[in-house]
Amino acid sequence: MNPVAAGRHSRSAVCAWLAWHTEVLDALNRGMIFIALALMQPLALAAPSDWVADPAVQRRLAAGQVVVAAASAIDPEHPRGHVSAAVRINSSPEAIWSVMTDCRQAALFVPGLKGCRRVDGAHDGSWEDFEHEVRYSWLLPTVRYVFRAHYDRPHRIDTRRISGDLKAEEGTWLLMPAPDASTTVVEYEVYIDPGFWIPQALVTRSLRKDLPAALAGLRDRVESAQTAAQRAAPAAHP
Repeated sequence: MNPVAAGRHSRSAVCAWLAWHTEVLDALNRGMIFIALALMQPLALAAPSDWVADPAVQRRLAAGQVVVAAASAIDPEHPRGHVSAAVRINSSPEAIWSVMTDCRQAALFVPGLKGCRRVDGAHDGSWEDFEHEVRYSWLLPTVRYVFRAHYDRPHRIDTRRISGDLKAEEGTWLLMPAPDASTTVVEYEVYIDPGFWIPQALVTRSLRKDLPAALAGLRDRVESAQTAAQRAAPAAHP
């Protein structure tokens, strides 16, 4: 073979091998990243926020308190009301989920909620759109807005405002087994920007008052329904 042609052939083979090797490594890297994310997601969903995992907070939750934690500093990207709260409920995540996502029951435990209407939803049940009419405080006007709830049943719900009076509304519900595995810790974090001027402290104060009431109302609703079902069970099977 001509030496020049042989050199060109050799270089072509090397280039082809390097290209194939690069594609293989890229594919492996993509696969490893995908596997890592798939493994990380359940861990992230199962882990409570740092403040909820604090032993002092866990003791207060075990004592039946609704614990509230407001942001210690104003986030420039979220300059308005940003509050987190948690409660322990003597029921399973699935039972709690059924009450949380039932529009007909929402007004029974959400303070200021005047109306709830399902607008749309995915065929596979992965998300739903709801319209809420809410009076957050007597100092604030009634607002109507539509939000989308993304579901990871029965552990997590992420909500985000998509239209309506509010400028922004973002929330996350987490349902996690309590340390003793006999109850469920429900954590809710919410951020609201009304879209009109109002002192940030007033928005936060309103949320710090309404959020515990909503979680306590959810607990009462779930536990009372569970108690009623347990009492009805012997009557149904004498």
